[in-house]
Amino acid sequence: MAKKTRAHNKSKEEIIADLKNNADFQRRMAFTREKFWPALCNVGMSIEDASIWLSNFNTMLMQEFLSRMKTVSMKEMAVASKLDVMADDYTKYRDVIELFDEMDVFSAKDAIEGMRNEIALFKQDEDKSRKLSDLKTKWIDEL
Repeated sequence: MAKKTRAHNKSKEEIIADLKNNADFQRRMAFTREKFWPALCNVGMSIEDASIWLSNFNTMLMQEFLSRMKTVSMKEMAVASKLDVMADDYTKYRDVIELFDEMDVFSAKDAIEGMRNEIALFKQDEDKSRKLSDLKTKWIDEL
């Protein structure tokens, strides 16, 4: 946690030095400086038109990305491979994830979000029906 706090307290010079040493950032900046900015300026549009065009271009890219996610199966995403195989409950979590193998990413996301919403409703209903005195109050009982 101290590392995160330190990153937020860096001076402008330290941040710039870090970026100069970041190969990925340098590659993206070279693309922007040498290709993207000149090509965009070459179109000859106003600042406002450029801003609108970039927003539309970004929306178009996101729509294309999202439509492609409808064709990618969860198995192709290999989500289970990102689990820690040394974790005690690894096989239980893997088995749940593998239930989605034949679904596309969107369908899996919908099912997962739907389950989260249902659990929230279950909790809300249970909270309405349970008495406050039924709560386990460790902090009271331990004192």
